[in-house]
Amino acid sequence: MEFSVIPQPVEMRLHGDRPVFRLTRLCNLHADDESRLAKEALLRFLEKPLELELVGTGKEHLFLRVDASVSSPEGYTLTVEENRVTITGHDSAGVFYGVQTLGQLLLQADGALPALEIADAPQYSYRGFLLDVSRYFFAPDAVRQLLDAMALHKLNRFHWHLTDDHGWRIELDNWPLLTQIGSMRAYTNFGRHPHGGYYTKDEIREIVQYAHDRFIQVIPEVDSPGHVVSAIASYPFLSCFNRELPVATNSGVQHDILCVGKETSFDFMFSVLDEVAELFPDGMFHIGGDEVPTMRWDNCPDCQKKMRELGFTSPAQLYAWYIGRITAHLQQKGFRVFAWHNAQLGEDIDPSVIRQHWDMLPGENADLSHVVDADYHSYYFDLPYGMVTLKNCYTHNPAKNGAQPFGVECCLWTEYVPSMQKAGYCAFPRMGAFSETAWTPPEKKNYALFLKKLPAYFRLLDAVSLPHATKRQALPSLIRNWGYQAWFWRRNLHAMGLKKELDDRKVAREAQNR
Repeated sequence: MEFSVIPQPVEMRLHGDRPVFRLTRLCNLHADDESRLAKEALLRFLEKPLELELVGTGKEHLFLRVDASVSSPEGYTLTVEENRVTITGHDSAGVFYGVQTLGQLLLQADGALPALEIADAPQYSYRGFLLDVSRYFFAPDAVRQLLDAMALHKLNRFHWHLTDDHGWRIELDNWPLLTQIGSMRAYTNFGRHPHGGYYTKDEIREIVQYAHDRFIQVIPEVDSPGHVVSAIASYPFLSCFNRELPVATNSGVQHDILCVGKETSFDFMFSVLDEVAELFPDGMFHIGGDEVPTMRWDNCPDCQKKMRELGFTSPAQLYAWYIGRITAHLQQKGFRVFAWHNAQLGEDIDPSVIRQHWDMLPGENADLSHVVDADYHSYYFDLPYGMVTLKNCYTHNPAKNGAQPFGVECCLWTEYVPSMQKAGYCAFPRMGAFSETAWTPPEKKNYALFLKKLPAYFRLLDAVSLPHATKRQALPSLIRNWGYQAWFWRRNLHAMGLKKELDDRKVAREAQNR
């Protein structure tokens, strides 16, 4: 008998095909105190999809326990013997991940397991998934469903992109207009309908606890100084020239950004960061910092005045100064700061900041210890399968010259992902491919074997009610590839079109007339 476990375990040895353990409702489940969350996860899986409720009066026994003799953090061993299954984890997370593997085995074997041994541990300690809820709001139930999917794939960092030009999604007492105005845009890319939504503080707390119960830490992202049009629409004083703008409707990079020449902008940002930080106890905060067109700063009297006061000669220096102040504020509160890497605006920022690279990792012999690899060509799940192919996703190697980055992260941006159904189509099976980079050692990875495992993987996704692409959709033909790419470039040319150019000219004329 062969088992198709995703992500592939480090070591898995089968000892014959004869079943030695049969899971029935009579099985006895034993768990130490440190394995409580793993036990709850197993019982949820037994209830659905296996539709089994244990009463514990039979001869079969299933043990969950923590034992430091398992050497690797988050690692586990799983053994199946006569009438006995034992999962031993280095820590509580390790036992939990062993339960995720056991669920796949039970589903494939209809509960009848042969003797086997698994020894497993993750390749990366940071295994991330980004969900953008600004472009399209995902209700709390959908977020929880994606957290369950993360746990299934042994991912442990939820990067929550909560604010952007197209919507502000987090309730704040000090700035109520952010959700009253900033959470609603006039129309969307699909059907041109109004769209909005936000999370209350209680909903945020509940989702964070839900993540913690699955050994997932949550990293909020409040993006600035770019990607702030939803905030400007709520409070125009945040912009250069105090522009009154609607929440953004068109995709692409918006040219209106935070005016960093005004101290009131910092008062706003520090207040926002403080209030958001209270909701996220995991000690990590993402400040965005990407895609900052500085043409407004070039013409803004407040920004130009600030540059003269500080002796700056370029907007890049102003940008680095802004990022430095925001970073220092969060570090003083005990947060580890993450930011998108933006080579265009210079490198003069705190080297302790974890830089998330979406385009290209640093060159050979570079220090990757403060880098999260979120490679655009491999891990951007919103892009068509003809562009971010399943093979690219699987075979991309984040290590350079033997040096590993701080972590790896896959991203689901939602400009064109309006629903959970579309999110599932985009994310699965690519999350399965990504998980084998995040968890499995490179020498144990095998793309041909991964493709052979897809039928069992799709059955698993169906069993836990996760929507997904079909194998044909995930492995498109050459002609379909061309169609995907034509759609993508048409989409981006539209987003970067004449409207924005005319808007820039209008603002430049306004500045000259002041």
